[in-house]
Amino acid sequence: MVYAVATDSWGSLVPDQITEQNALTYFARRGVAAQWRTFLRAMMETLESHLDAPGREGMMRLVGARMAALMPLPACATLGELEARINDALATVDWGYVQMSLDLGNRTMVLRHVAAPLVGTHADLNGSWIGSVLEGLYAGWLGSQPGAEPSVPVRKWSPDGAALLLRYANIPG
Repeated sequence: MVYAVATDSWGSLVPDQITEQNALTYFARRGVAAQWRTFLRAMMETLESHLDAPGREGMMRLVGARMAALMPLPACATLGELEARINDALATVDWGYVQMSLDLGNRTMVLRHVAAPLVGTHADLNGSWIGSVLEGLYAGWLGSQPGAEPSVPVRKWSPDGAALLLRYANIPG
């Protein structure tokens, strides 16, 4: 999406180069307080140098699961209520928001997380490590709901513009 914010010498609107992706990346970076940004980058770069990718991802999932335990959700009766409670919890830590939907054909819950905190590293400028934290966070929250099977994983599925798609499903891949 391009926003027209200026006019040329003829008075015509000129499209700005700010895209939804750029704006959300900017806000995601701002969502990490300055006093934590350098610490988090140093921590992630240290983990990158001492753990292989599967080890780092597993550790970040554990961190996300611990966060879910520290921010427990009440039992929710509907998907809309669950989405609202998750967004309330995400707002308390300024971690963006989620849009949830069901893909009944694939027996999958799709989570579209927008504006996650962004702290890049030398090897990972996009800060993709946050996806593993979100996997653990959502798995913890969803697995604690009444009737949920705690062993069903949440996995990164694909990027969706400025968002990250995750899926909650008991299927391979």
